[in-house]
Amino acid sequence: MKSQIPIKLLIFVLGLFGSRSLAFAETVRQVVVVENNKTTDDTVRFIANIEEGDDWDLTVRDAAIVEMVSSGLFKDVDIFSEPHAKGGVKVTIVAKDKHSWVLAPTVYNQPTNKGGGVGFGENNLFGQNKKLLLYGQLATQDSFFIGAYIDPSIGGSAFHWAFDVYLKNQRALEYKIPTKFVESPEAIRQTKLRYLNAGGKVGVRLFRSLNLDARLRGAYVFYGDTTLKNDAEPGDVMEGGMPGDALVDPGAEGWDVSTELIVNFDRRANWYGISSGDKYQVVYERALPGLGSDFDYWNARATWIRARKYFSRHNLILKSGFAIGKDLPFQQEFVAGGTALRGYKNAQFRGDLKASFNAEYSVHLFSMPFPLLERLAVRGLAFYDSRYITFHDIEATDTFRNYLPDADAQGRAAPFKNAVGVGTRFFARSIVLPLLGLDVGYGLESGAVEVYFAIGLTDI
Repeated sequence: MKSQIPIKLLIFVLGLFGSRSLAFAETVRQVVVVENNKTTDDTVRFIANIEEGDDWDLTVRDAAIVEMVSSGLFKDVDIFSEPHAKGGVKVTIVAKDKHSWVLAPTVYNQPTNKGGGVGFGENNLFGQNKKLLLYGQLATQDSFFIGAYIDPSIGGSAFHWAFDVYLKNQRALEYKIPTKFVESPEAIRQTKLRYLNAGGKVGVRLFRSLNLDARLRGAYVFYGDTTLKNDAEPGDVMEGGMPGDALVDPGAEGWDVSTELIVNFDRRANWYGISSGDKYQVVYERALPGLGSDFDYWNARATWIRARKYFSRHNLILKSGFAIGKDLPFQQEFVAGGTALRGYKNAQFRGDLKASFNAEYSVHLFSMPFPLLERLAVRGLAFYDSRYITFHDIEATDTFRNYLPDADAQGRAAPFKNAVGVGTRFFARSIVLPLLGLDVGYGLESGAVEVYFAIGLTDI
């Protein structure tokens, strides 16, 4: 009996480390990649996180398949093992590449913003999982060009970097400050905003899920004509304004230079349009007057996303966030309305304090064959959007912002806005983003119905 005690104790201790230890995982002796026409073997191994000398069991296989599918590079994935002549196992990864680049137009119709554009996206540059995006659009409210390059692994290491350019010409609308809970304020000031921005980011990935990043960005901000909307008077947009007075821009012009520190923990997986897992992100941004910024501000933002799969093809996604800032210039203020608060107009509400929540439940409706894309999957969804956004940091000495009168005098419940609605998405197995999106949102406080429609490589 005494000889049994150490064995039981050993089994108990091994059990603390989970089923992988109890299964006495075998050793990977060789990793072979097949059916990959573009993606390099080293990139496939890096994404799957399988190398020679690693432990091998079904848990490792399942995790590797999830990583492969979630990368968006492969239309079919399989991984299997067989005994190796020198002991351990030989692992074979079947990785059938997707068509990695696309050149496509976009068309959309959203409240206050109608237009279209054209974009080029390469999801697997050089076969090494590097990303390149070039996109430009002309629209009634937001016309812009964006260029971005992302290298998720510098030389196969855990370090990554990215560079982006964002050039925007916006018809910026400001709406009357809400003072009632049941209200949909009208636009009263319109200004042409030009925002020329470029930035770079470097970071490191830890434990395959935790990313630590630092970003440096700089922009030049200037304004065009400022006009009144909906029969507004100068006194509606300026303290003490009188008929005939020259209108002021919403904010100061100049250089906007800042740095961001980002902590991102992302355990989500995407299985051909169905997400599962959690994401947590915290961002702190600080303006840098020492590097030439004409603005001096800070903001902090936190985001949480939870996605769960039910009944094989049902998907529940919950998103919540909180953001707060101090001395935010006009171009950095938080906004609400539009595709993140469906049932209200784009950027209908502004502030330097925001709390947000979104719930979306989607189901697979049907699939159908489609030329060139193999198959289209059509999903239906229902959603609930909620925002609380207001100004908490307005001082008489502020010179960087020309606030609308009584911007800090919102009613206690006035900044709280909610919406419900339904929508649909068309997905192609060979493309990551939906090809078509249509949402109809009803603002609970505004009583208005708004429609958001997009065709092309866009996500509403």
